[in-house]
Amino acid sequence: MLSARLEGWNLATFAAINADANSPQGLLVLARAVAESAPFVAALMVVLLWVRKGPEVRLRLLDATVTAGIGLCVAQVIARLWYHPRPFELGLGHQYLAHVPEASFPSDHATLLFGLALPLLAAVATREWGLVFLMLALVTAWARIYLGVHFPLDMLGGLGIAIAVWGLVAALRGPLHGRLYPAALGLYDWGLRKLRLPKALFPRR
Repeated sequence: MLSARLEGWNLATFAAINADANSPQGLLVLARAVAESAPFVAALMVVLLWVRKGPEVRLRLLDATVTAGIGLCVAQVIARLWYHPRPFELGLGHQYLAHVPEASFPSDHATLLFGLALPLLAAVATREWGLVFLMLALVTAWARIYLGVHFPLDMLGGLGIAIAVWGLVAALRGPLHGRLYPAALGLYDWGLRKLRLPKALFPRR
């Protein structure tokens, strides 16, 4: 009964969000831009923060990267073990973004973006940037439902995975922050020195 109710909510919410023939063309263009570019925008922000900010921010970025990376692996395993078709495979709604027919649950985009956002939100030093990543995740979730390539539960599944994996990463913070991350930061600083990159553009610790 719960599963039927959940799927009913999933379908009804999808129908309420999904664009149709009367949707504004400008909104469709914006949704496509967000849906397709969000991972690249997120990656660019991570790189810029890593280069321009200090070691405290870099530690949190490593948390975010590990969370997102493990989350994507988990999402891929779930998608291979349980296939849930996309809306257009079921003849539901309207599709405004080209996409191959593959498992819709959980959303890789949501898993990645929420996985990046949560660790940054958890630290004072990166909370403002965490809010930026969270907004990007939410807008991307809306866009991919709006364009007809995902269901709402696909996005909630990605969020759930990100929460669970972040809990695991936070529990392992001792060895990660005590041994693994300092080694990564040291390797980065060594690379900067070897390449003699300008400190004005590539701040050291």
